[in-house]
Amino acid sequence: MRKTHVKKTPGSAPEGKPIAAMADELGAKAEYLLLVGRWHGVTKDQERSLKRALKHVAGKLVFVITADGQGGTKRHPLYSNERKLIAEGFAKKLGRPYEIHAAADIPDSVAWTAHICDVVKSESGGETVLTPDNTVLVTSNADVFQRFQSAGYRAIVPDTSGKLPIDMLQAMAARGDWRSMATKETGAVFESHDVEQRVITLYSDLLLNEDGELSHGRDFAVYSQGMDASMSVKIQDICPWIIGGYIVDKGCGTGTLLIHLSTLHPKAQIVGMDMSRDLLRRSEGQHYPNHNVAVVMGNIIHKRFADATVSTIIFSSVMHEVYSYNGYDREQIRLALKNAWQELQVGGRVIIRDGVKPKDGDRLVWLRCKDSELEERFRKFAREFKGKSANPGFAYDERVFDGVTHFRLTLHEANEFLSKKDYLANWAMEVNEEFGVWTTDEWREEFTALGFNVLHSESYLNPWIEENRYEGHCRLYADNGGERGGPGELLPFPDTTGVIVAEKVVKTEVEAAENVAIAG
Repeated sequence: MRKTHVKKTPGSAPEGKPIAAMADELGAKAEYLLLVGRWHGVTKDQERSLKRALKHVAGKLVFVITADGQGGTKRHPLYSNERKLIAEGFAKKLGRPYEIHAAADIPDSVAWTAHICDVVKSESGGETVLTPDNTVLVTSNADVFQRFQSAGYRAIVPDTSGKLPIDMLQAMAARGDWRSMATKETGAVFESHDVEQRVITLYSDLLLNEDGELSHGRDFAVYSQGMDASMSVKIQDICPWIIGGYIVDKGCGTGTLLIHLSTLHPKAQIVGMDMSRDLLRRSEGQHYPNHNVAVVMGNIIHKRFADATVSTIIFSSVMHEVYSYNGYDREQIRLALKNAWQELQVGGRVIIRDGVKPKDGDRLVWLRCKDSELEERFRKFAREFKGKSANPGFAYDERVFDGVTHFRLTLHEANEFLSKKDYLANWAMEVNEEFGVWTTDEWREEFTALGFNVLHSESYLNPWIEENRYEGHCRLYADNGGERGGPGELLPFPDTTGVIVAEKVVKTEVEAAENVAIAG
């Protein structure tokens, strides 16, 4: 079983005065006791510590839940309404006056303290105004402590030697005993909102990082430019096959395709779905001509929409990522397709546009690069390709013919190098991805096995890529075979892109039952 790790909040606990010593100093000045945090749960140890800290000091309890509007991610597995219930359960148990507020994150750390106070003032209708003179902070978080201390606030620092919420979530993710750590009130919220299953799913999902996003280390500005640059070709490949009504773009990126969908289908309900918060911010900032586009965060593998409600589901340049970031597991693609089948109405379509594997991908070929720099880049690629797998890289032969270095490898491996050799800004990410998961024939077989009717299946060599990235940079030759064999005839470059369109068709009740069983 894979060991699950939940990262703790960075920074050590702040140093504060002993609680008893603080009581006399604070006295009646503590009109408000401010408790700022994510509030993803309260442990029994934490409850005892907070009770000890609070019993010495009077004042109304002011809870502020940070990262409002963020939920369903590894960093913030609980949603704001669930965290409010947890804070409320703890506040009621203390039997003191309280109020609960929620504050969205802001990027400016200098203004963060004032932002928290402004949220409290606004949400309380101006009745609660926090100042260094009337407020005492209660926190064990070093960052929160330092920010408020810099603004002149005093603080009580509870003991953190026991179990904390992060330990509880760690146990939950590992399917361990979290219930013995949780307070009764926290446990009730977890049970009633099925938090346990959500946490298990989030932390078993290799596609997501702590923010619920696809991956670490990607330069999204460069990535977005590259994706948008090919949008006109994508539109030509995808849009003729779309059925209007309820259209979902799973992996919507910057939202550029959504703009065209809004224009072409003004009466349709259109949803863009992505896991990257950065890309979602970009897509949310787009202008959609007919105001019929919504953008949501979600994992494109999982079922998100009600059964038999969606008319078209689009997977554009994302299926290879589903495969590559889930341990190179094709079952994850199958799961995404099964869930899409359930979400689609009868007659609804799935459209896939992605990289494609050459039909004779195991065939040996010879690769020639234009210069020594590109040759070295190939050697680096051969070492690092599929770096997240158990056996990264691939073997190749390197020989010199007529004074020129040639590499012998499979056509599939050559295709993977050709398609990635120019992604230098995001090399560390792209080198882990395998673009050609299946041939078009294999895609057809997968769809047919799930009960789809394949309407269209083709692959082609993108002419812009051929002209600007392949020609003059590399050449491919046939292999003459044998130990002494060398390069033979010049070969055309393999196809770069596959387009597969499949329709959900259920003809009889028997077939319907069979298809439901398959999709389940």
